[in-house]
Amino acid sequence: MSSSSGAGTSPAVHRQRETDFIEHVQRLLSDDRLRIDTTRGRRNASGLDQRVEKSDHALDVQRLMAEMNRPDRELLAQMPVGQTLDVTLSQRRFLIFKTVVARLKVMCVSPTRALLANQEPAPLKTQDVQKLLSEIKPAEGGVPTTVVLMCTAGYTTEAHETADRRPDRTVILAEPNTAGGWAIYGPNETKGLVDLFDPEAEEAKRSRVREEIDASRGELIGAGIATDKVAAKTQLPLQLVEAELRAYAKANPGLVAKRLDGRVVLFREGSVPTYAASAGSGGGEMPLIDRIKTLFARKGENEKKIAFLSERRAALSQQRDRSYEDMATQEQQEAQLRRQFAEAGGEITKRRVTSQLLQLRKDIERRQQLLTVLNQQINVVSTHLHNLEMVHQGQSAHLPDSDEMASDAAKAEEMLAELEASSEVAASVSTGSAMGGLSAEEQALYDELSAGSAPATGAATAAPAPPTDRSATPPAPTPTPAPPNRTPEPRRQAAEPG
Repeated sequence: MSSSSGAGTSPAVHRQRETDFIEHVQRLLSDDRLRIDTTRGRRNASGLDQRVEKSDHALDVQRLMAEMNRPDRELLAQMPVGQTLDVTLSQRRFLIFKTVVARLKVMCVSPTRALLANQEPAPLKTQDVQKLLSEIKPAEGGVPTTVVLMCTAGYTTEAHETADRRPDRTVILAEPNTAGGWAIYGPNETKGLVDLFDPEAEEAKRSRVREEIDASRGELIGAGIATDKVAAKTQLPLQLVEAELRAYAKANPGLVAKRLDGRVVLFREGSVPTYAASAGSGGGEMPLIDRIKTLFARKGENEKKIAFLSERRAALSQQRDRSYEDMATQEQQEAQLRRQFAEAGGEITKRRVTSQLLQLRKDIERRQQLLTVLNQQINVVSTHLHNLEMVHQGQSAHLPDSDEMASDAAKAEEMLAELEASSEVAASVSTGSAMGGLSAEEQALYDELSAGSAPATGAATAAPAPPTDRSATPPAPTPTPAPPNRTPEPRRQAAEPG
């Protein structure tokens, strides 16, 4: 199947891929690293006279849209149009005459019919690639031609074999991959040239590696992040992934990238800083058991112990993960043998499958025992590491003792008492000044303003009494008038003393 990324039925995605690739090739024409086959050997393309002809198949796309009864201007603007570049490279003789020495042909192909029918595009097969290559006219005079074919929907695995090199023609295939990058296929002897046609910049590749690390940060505490897994997910060279993991460890304190069991692993070196982790204890040439004895026989070297245990936990976790992967493969083999037994028609075949299945189950049991041992070892190392981190954290905190805390608490209480007394004095002074009454002139002006702002009604409305000193006795409330047609109840006279 194709390794092309899942662009689905979106024409805009295919068109963007086409545009990005053509723009990359146009920039590459002025790159000094682009050296292609010419009649005079491998030559730098930027040092030759270039005649660039750019074309497309937009008219063919319009005709196909009309044929399929899909006349849509917006859809046409999103469709890939099969852009091509035809570059003729010449060399001057005697500063006047030009001689054609090479030709570069770049073609972009897309599944136009499938995109118009809103169907999942299929990758190009071997016969499709061969047909496209046969349509390219050979250059006059046997000039070497470099053909770069890019398919926005990718190729089948068998089609990758069509990338080859002959005396008169070199074929390079390009396709987008599932990880968001590009895959370029070409002859092994021209690997440097093949890599140049990758449109993804170096910084973009490193950015994808960092994004994958950030997405897997939860694994840093346990098994760590191994380069082979990152390389498989990003589909990038292992050397680039290793370099980026080491750079990531340098840029993030507390992380370390080390080669464990043949592959570089990025993991967290404990929860405390390790200043002398790289020096190790006892040297790297010391046997493991002697290194452990020497390491834990010393006092006051918690940082080195934490670094060592963090490395051992990551290595054991990586070994455990590989064992789990092996068990998954064995379980798939078991399921396959079960199907073979169910589909077998002869007794001999069933006996053979039974024998294979029994042996496989024994292998799975042994693998499970190994996993049990590894889990126990990881548990012991993690517990010891946790205890060392607790001790180191308690020693580095520099907490005050009980006498110092009691003394500071008493001083704090005295300060709070003084502050409360001062606050009460300030409140009484501000309250007395704020509650003072109005002077005679202020009272007269207040009455005048109140009378002028009173609403005009049929009956005169009494102005509200001005604010007075709150310490004065408030006026008695106005008695409520008695309801009509009811004789008011006579007041009771207080009995005079006899």
